[in-house]
Amino acid sequence: MTLQLIIKIGIALFLIVWTILGVWLCINYNRLFGPNADDPAETPGARSFGVAHIVAVWIGGMALAIYFISR
Repeated sequence: MTLQLIIKIGIALFLIVWTILGVWLCINYNRLFGPNADDPAETPGARSFGVAHIVAVWIGGMALAIYFISR
């Protein structure tokens, strides 16, 4: 086995786990990102900024993995 093949297998496993994490985040969206009863002063804008950050990181990780697996 060459090192390149081992790395591509590792990236493929990462993509599988990363996709499962994304699906889990979507399923638990309301519980994770919904209004917080302990912090009623938290605004919807603050929550949407947090969600946008998480989505950007998830998409960025997916894009990098796909880029490197296709090389």
